[in-house]
Amino acid sequence: MNSKLLHIVQRLVLISPLLYPAYLLRFQVAGIPFSVLEVFTYLLFGLWVLELIRDRKIIQWNRKIAWYWYAVFFVFTGATLGVLFSPDFLQLPSGEILNAKRTSLGIWKGWVLAPVLYFAVLTQVLKTKTDVQKILSMFVYSAALVSLAAYAFGLFGAGVTIDFRLRGFYESANYLALYLVPAILISIYLMLQRQNKKPTQQDYFDLSALVVMVYSLFFTQSYAGIIGLFGAIGLFSVYFLIKNPKQRKKIIGALVVLAFTFIVIVVSQLNAPKFKQFLDWENRSSTSVRLEIYRTSIDLIKEKPLLGHGPGLFQPNYQIQALETLGHAPLEWNMPHPHNIFLGFWINAGLIGFLAFLLILVLTHRSFTFPLVALWGVLIHGLFDMPFWKNDLAMIFWLLIACILILQKNGTHPAQKSSVKTRRKPNRSPKKSTQSKKRKA
Repeated sequence: MNSKLLHIVQRLVLISPLLYPAYLLRFQVAGIPFSVLEVFTYLLFGLWVLELIRDRKIIQWNRKIAWYWYAVFFVFTGATLGVLFSPDFLQLPSGEILNAKRTSLGIWKGWVLAPVLYFAVLTQVLKTKTDVQKILSMFVYSAALVSLAAYAFGLFGAGVTIDFRLRGFYESANYLALYLVPAILISIYLMLQRQNKKPTQQDYFDLSALVVMVYSLFFTQSYAGIIGLFGAIGLFSVYFLIKNPKQRKKIIGALVVLAFTFIVIVVSQLNAPKFKQFLDWENRSSTSVRLEIYRTSIDLIKEKPLLGHGPGLFQPNYQIQALETLGHAPLEWNMPHPHNIFLGFWINAGLIGFLAFLLILVLTHRSFTFPLVALWGVLIHGLFDMPFWKNDLAMIFWLLIACILILQKNGTHPAQKSSVKTRRKPNRSPKKSTQSKKRKA
């Protein structure tokens, strides 16, 4: 029987997605900064370890888990080496002296250590497809609540950017979009898997959550997020077409509807200032700024290809390197990340972390599991933005990877059938037994 402590751990794991935005609630202990999300993760990990020791349980381990953990270990190692070999101080072009070591260590604690501990607990506590569906459903509800909060902030004028993009309580509208895209994809898949003949109250509730999230994503005006969403759905449709050629007409029809919807969205944005700016490659725009970021990021990788520059130190190094790479002041000075998940891994965790990230992607594609659709959305979105190197986004990333691992390891059935076969006792008819006794007599 499960112990009370294990039951508590399982409950905390289940509600954990609701606390992802809690990284915004920060405080200090003896001068060391912490967030509520960090403290929750450390508490969860500590309770799980205590439960292991008390019940003398063995950690679940097999070849599939091992390969994932090799990759996670090297991501952790790459980021740790980046902290250790980062400079103690950096002098910025403004003349300000930045305590680079302390900054990198704080980012490592919140973006690397806590999410990896969270991943460890998830891989041991989640066991079946039902567990995976429950925690991913909770993530969907978390994103729906974030969307509602964004609407509330927007009504009071606090959750809208200068260019009228919905951002909620985040610093940027892009951060809201990065949170919503994987949740929308999971929500769509889970709803398509419902086999109820008549819509239930739960169906209406989930549909409402999906509508709330989709509208929020649209109002963020994140073109990268919309491309990630439609790209992931398109990839899944192609995969489904290959696996189910008999349903070719339905799938092709769905692809046509998908393409038509995407075209409608594009047409609706043709006269929008942001879309015109998106197509502007010469003047100051999101596109021209990104081109400068990519050029500078490549030079930063060339400067330190093995160890990278350390977690959280992209912005100061970008400000220093951009002047030399571009030959002039960059169009945008404050750039917290390189707007590309692949460049981000290399700069933050070095070559070791980058190769480990590629290994994780290979492992997740060994077989199809439904959280993979959300991961596709993250990766496509990540070609133009940064869906990992941030507190809550790192948690979402490892949540998806853990769920894929669980489904690969234990299969995709809601519950595993017991492999222990019980012997059946032969049915003896009472009449036959009495007849045999009479013969003997």
